[in-house]
Amino acid sequence: MIVGAGPAALATATLLRCHELGPLEIIDPQGRWLTAWHHRFAAQSIAHLRSPAVHHPHPDPFALLATAGPDDLVRSGQANLPTTGVFARFTADLVRAARLTDAITASSVTSLELLGDGTAVLYLADGTHRRPDRVVLATNRRVPSEPLALRDQGGGGHPAVRQGDRCDVRSTPAGGHVVVVGGGLSAAQLCAGAAERGARVTLIARSRLRVRRYDTHPTWLGQKQLRRFRAEVDPVLRARMLAAARGGGTMPHRNRVLLQRLEDAGRLCLRERRELADVGSTSEGVRLCLDDGEVLAAAELWCATGGRIDVATDPLLTQVRRLRPIAIAGGLPDLDDALRWPGTNVHLTGAAAGLVLGPTAGNLVGHRRAAQRITAALRGLDPERADRITTGSGACPGLGIWPPHRPRQGSALQPRTAAQPRNDPARKGST
Repeated sequence: MIVGAGPAALATATLLRCHELGPLEIIDPQGRWLTAWHHRFAAQSIAHLRSPAVHHPHPDPFALLATAGPDDLVRSGQANLPTTGVFARFTADLVRAARLTDAITASSVTSLELLGDGTAVLYLADGTHRRPDRVVLATNRRVPSEPLALRDQGGGGHPAVRQGDRCDVRSTPAGGHVVVVGGGLSAAQLCAGAAERGARVTLIARSRLRVRRYDTHPTWLGQKQLRRFRAEVDPVLRARMLAAARGGGTMPHRNRVLLQRLEDAGRLCLRERRELADVGSTSEGVRLCLDDGEVLAAAELWCATGGRIDVATDPLLTQVRRLRPIAIAGGLPDLDDALRWPGTNVHLTGAAAGLVLGPTAGNLVGHRRAAQRITAALRGLDPERADRITTGSGACPGLGIWPPHRPRQGSALQPRTAAQPRNDPARKGST
């Protein structure tokens, strides 16, 4: 049983189907795949992914490229980034091909009880319960990192203050003033989306805006960095390595250039190295005081300040933590090689597996690697040895070569099925 229906869950469910393991049930309150994912991309008006086109929920890195035409990819350095449209089309086709459309039960897990032998019983909101052979928690539950001024004064409950997924450029107050707090890609996309829809925008970032193509350096996709990471036996030190590798919020160069253009055109005011000191209500929105004394009046305040994983706050893991205590560092559990909570049949995927998979655990490539480890464990194989790239029919025996490795008409790309050149991004991702 898989709890959640996001990209991490889809990667695991697909690989289980590839090896004909089951029966398989996915629990998600929306009853559909990637609902939160698609909402987030629409809410931020995201045109293309930050991850290269070789990173997606199918185990074969070249599966998406086999369906992509020239208008489906955006060049970024030596990589091709998939548009939001082609990624949505590809994942929808994958769900159908892997027979996963009807595998979802539209409900939520309200509690998880751990029995004496380490097996989990899941209780659902519809009054039923399950006792599966294996449980995969793919909920990506995060604790919001809201600005200190909102935490101290309860400003997060103000109707004009939006945080995380509640920030939606489609509801931009045209002609109004929108203040965005954050320094990462989401903040940049919200600023651009609001400005395009006629709002005056102010961006407040507590540090200088930092430019980076990906949120984690590509060297973390290869073995050299990961071997050093895995060799560290102290989970606290591994957590520190994770934090250093990911750092804070960053954005690609093209997004930083767009912000500069908006600022030059007078549509964006950038306030770097500033923080909110106070948030108050007005009849027309919110009144914001910055730490340097500047006062802003805004129609809405959008907080794109991210969140963090902390398993100690996850109610589904309360009894697991009590009955099977393990080391937790930086909010992350020290799982075994199969991403299993030791002594139980509960596996975790997504960023929660960071102490095993490294800083890319919460990214699409990390979801694929997690799926490989979990599936290998169910097949009685070595999870660590399974954490590598496979292509062609060997990547997914149950589906064969799907989709056929033929680019759409007019595509300039011909995915390779033989050995990759050393500078190929998929080869760099081999682990």
